[in-house]
Amino acid sequence: MTRTPGRYGRRPPKRHPAIQFSHISTGVVPAHPAAADYLAALSGGWQMLGNDVAGDCVAVTWANTRRLVTASLAVENYPGQAQVWQIYQTQNPNFDPNGTASTNGPGSGADNGMDIQTLLEYLVSTPGPDGVKAVGFASVDHTNRAEVQAAIALGGSVWTGINVLDINQTEFADNQPWKYVASSKVDGGHSVITGGYGPRGAAALGGDERFITWAQETSFTDSFWSHEVEECWFVIWPEQLGSKEFLAGVSMSQFAADYQEITGKPFPGQVPASS
Repeated sequence: MTRTPGRYGRRPPKRHPAIQFSHISTGVVPAHPAAADYLAALSGGWQMLGNDVAGDCVAVTWANTRRLVTASLAVENYPGQAQVWQIYQTQNPNFDPNGTASTNGPGSGADNGMDIQTLLEYLVSTPGPDGVKAVGFASVDHTNRAEVQAAIALGGSVWTGINVLDINQTEFADNQPWKYVASSKVDGGHSVITGGYGPRGAAALGGDERFITWAQETSFTDSFWSHEVEECWFVIWPEQLGSKEFLAGVSMSQFAADYQEITGKPFPGQVPASS
């Protein structure tokens, strides 16, 4: 099957102060297998949501994350294209979903991608188009494999910022895991939802970390992850606060204290008791 090449759109991370996952994690991780794929339970149905025509990958990751969280803990709600454009316009106010290449293309100042942390800060202060605010977010040490797996096991996924190599587009078209190849140049910055992991070479997974991009589930090799992942985020949503397993793994009181220390503002809302 021939696929339309996907677009990118993740801006380089701004690396502003952020709560650290290692500081708010209680170390209690729900029982999980050595290899897990939390994305597979949705049996496909992922959508491109404009990432073939615009650099809206960060906004698409928001939609994919909301789908996974609601499907797991509430009633599945997959934000549609109009809502994804609304998210994209929070950092690209001049982007016209009905525009032409001349309206949105290079030099227009309209289709400039997004910064992940800036969007997460926005979603904490302002409801997304689905009416839901994020409770908060924390930075995951993407160089620490155990921490990444713990974050995925606890929240079902992590929001991941990567650099895509030229060769990865070919691997995606050929249904192959994405590898790191030193001679292949970086083609662009990208944002994806990572919702699975497994031992190196796990036959059931085909790669070492599972993710969604361009309406398809695929995988990274460990080599790609260690070279081309630039940022990784654990996002807390209201639906998760009703999960005893989740609250056993996250110290919400520590989270609130860290929030106040970093922002200089009281935590916005009631702090639920961790189990």
